Amino acid sequence: MDGRPAPVITERKIRLDGSHEDFMCEPLLVRPGERAILRYRVDREWRVAGGALVVPAGSVNLAHYWMDRPYNVYHFVEGRRTIALYCNVAEPTAIREDLVEYVDLAVDVLIDPKGTATVLDEDELPADLSPARRKHIARALEELMSHPRRLAAHIEEESRRYDIGS
Repeated sequence: MDGRPAPVITERKIRLDGSHEDFMCEPLLVRPGERAILRYRVDREWRVAGGALVVPAGSVNLAHYWMDRPYNVYHFVEGRRTIALYCNVAEPTAIREDLVEYVDLAVDVLIDPKGTATVLDEDELPADLSPARRKHIARALEELMSHPRRLAAHIEEESRRYDIGS
């Protein structure tokens, strides 16, 4: 290291109610208008699916984004071991040099290290969700649930290109 701070990019998650949350991440790959991979160190324990999955504090999230996919994927790793893949069904992502932004459509898919996929949070969808958004969610779920092992293998391969354990 040359003493300079690592570059930073903002990940902005916009909820269906319009509120948002920003996370400061390390950019690993940023192709504006196309693709991004960001690294975020998990600062507190995170329980998913009613505690069925625990992401420990200090683990690393490698967040994968695409402009042409109806989801993004959080690859949680501890050391070099995959904890899980957490797929956020999202409206198309905006990717810029300084910002990755997406609308979180509430429904998620959890893929465990064995490649088993589970749909989460469908009960969080508002009753008045537009038909267009419901169709978008259905398309994303079809894509995610059809080949979860293949997606997991692809994400793990991409993540290995980076120093995921640090």
